[in-house]
Amino acid sequence: MKWTSEDTNMFLQSKEYVDTAIIPLVQIGFGDNLKSLAAEGEYTTLITEDLERQLKGRIFMLPACTYITGQMHDREKTILQWYHELKDNFKHIFFVTSDELWRNEGGTHKDSVIYLPPIPMEHMDESLKRKMIEDQVSQILNIFLQSWRVS
Repeated sequence: MKWTSEDTNMFLQSKEYVDTAIIPLVQIGFGDNLKSLAAEGEYTTLITEDLERQLKGRIFMLPACTYITGQMHDREKTILQWYHELKDNFKHIFFVTSDELWRNEGGTHKDSVIYLPPIPMEHMDESLKRKMIEDQVSQILNIFLQSWRVS
C-alpha cells in the first residue's frame, strides 16, 4: 500500500494485516554531486516501489523522507520521530536509503535502516536493470522475513 487516498482506505479496512511501514530516505542537493544524489534517490525509489508491489497488503510505503545535503545533523532524532509517529500502527518500521551516511545511524533502531549501495543504472540495459532490482528486493525480503519471524 502506498500513501494514496485509495490505499489508505484499504489500510483502514485491513489494518490488522498491515504490520510493516517502509520509509525511503532520500538526500537532495544541487552541488557537484547532483547527478549522483538523483541516481541514489531514483534507485531507492525503484527498490521500495517494487517491495510495495510484491508485498501489497502486508506493508505500507510512506512518502520519502527527503533532506538537504548537510542538513541532517541528528539522524537518530529523525528516526526516533518517525518511530514515535508510526509505532502505534506498525509492528515493523524500516528505513531504506542509498545514502552511505545512514549506514551506522539510527541508534537503538539502527537495525531498521537498510542501506542499499547505489548501483549506477543510467546506461544499463532494461533487462539487466530489472534483474538488479529483483536481486536487491530479494535480499530485503529476507530481512523482512527474519524480522517477521522474530515477532
